[in-house]
Amino acid sequence: MPPTYFPLRWESTGDQWWYASPIDWAAANGHYDLVRELLRIDHNHLIKLTSLRRIRRLETVWDDEEQFDDVAKCRSKVARKLFHECKSKGGKNSLIRAGYGGWLLYTAASAGDLGFVQQLLQRNPLLVFGEGEYGVTDIFYAAARSKNCDVFRLIYDFAVSPRFLTPKGGELEEYIGEIPSVYKWEMMNRAAHAAARGGNLKILKELLEKCTDILAYRDKQGSTILHAAAGRGQVEVVKDLITSFDIINSTDHQGNTALHTAAYRGQPVVVEALIRACPSLISLKNSAGENFLHSAVSGFQTPAFRRLDRQAKLMKQLSSGQIFNMEDIINAKNNDGRTGLHMAIIGNVHSDLVQLLMSAPSINVNVRDNDGMTPLDLLKQRPQSASSDILIRHLISAGGMLGCQDYSARRAIASHLKMQGNGSSPGTSFRISGRRNILVHGH
Repeated sequence: MPPTYFPLRWESTGDQWWYASPIDWAAANGHYDLVRELLRIDHNHLIKLTSLRRIRRLETVWDDEEQFDDVAKCRSKVARKLFHECKSKGGKNSLIRAGYGGWLLYTAASAGDLGFVQQLLQRNPLLVFGEGEYGVTDIFYAAARSKNCDVFRLIYDFAVSPRFLTPKGGELEEYIGEIPSVYKWEMMNRAAHAAARGGNLKILKELLEKCTDILAYRDKQGSTILHAAAGRGQVEVVKDLITSFDIINSTDHQGNTALHTAAYRGQPVVVEALIRACPSLISLKNSAGENFLHSAVSGFQTPAFRRLDRQAKLMKQLSSGQIFNMEDIINAKNNDGRTGLHMAIIGNVHSDLVQLLMSAPSINVNVRDNDGMTPLDLLKQRPQSASSDILIRHLISAGGMLGCQDYSARRAIASHLKMQGNGSSPGTSFRISGRRNILVHGH
């Protein structure tokens, strides 16, 4: 049975709100008739229903919550009915012909609906490589999320050994051509990252069964499988990886450890697991000279959708000092000479969270960055508001002083914003696109 209550709006980082649409709610509850009526009223609802960006957000706020575990299955039932309704007399399907095959397969795979997945792949085996905004990595991830290993194995088999429908004797039949080893490795790499992100430990172990170099599995940002699991909060996968492989200190191309990634993406359970497994991680810095506390603060400034409640929970956990001694990193500077407090003020992070940082033992509120600016200097440069006035009073009461009023904070803020990474999740982007893979290696 679908849940009886759904939250319909969520506060995101960057002081933003995001709202679910009526068709999101109808599909998540399995109300096909309502979905059909909404599509009849306005065909543009189909764009919302099939948008990968929207589905990813809904997965974060609905599907990832235990009480909403039927959501993916409800969406799949709606998608299956739409698929059957759009069949023409000639056997063709208008939904697939219109380019929605990638959405159909993603929806079926994420629900673990083996029968529907088989039906779609029999109709068009190349749907495994996605369509439109959906790619093969997305299809892998959907199958991993479902925890249905048979669905994942089927999709992986169709991706590693592509089937092409070719005319022969007036009929269509499948054939499997010669597959280059480089292509097979690329698919395995993508599948391993997807399994880690989706939390499918059983499939991940199957893929890594003959692994001789775990660090060879990287995406184009240099993120390892551990980064991929940490960024999605897959704590069981993280624990298994750091127990089975020498991977915990691995870094991506920007020098970020998995701890940096988990902190940036607001994954408190993974942050705790990594610190307990390797306490020395807290002092490691990336190429920008930032430790994981800097990364946690940066997570509040991303323009991409990120659940504010999870980021806030992480900051409260760190400030409590229960996992590690905050004194060890609270005053650490990055390459621009900025502490976590500097970055929180530059990024206009919520005043309650800035005060959480200020409550940490041994914090020095008068550290100057490379431009000679203290946190109070930076705060004074901000437009006046009720929250900034409160923070100014708190900083002054904590002993905050102006460093050099002649410096302008604009250059500091601009350079900080330029340092923000892109919003892509580890394990989602690779050097060669999914479509180019099949064109270059498969045909």
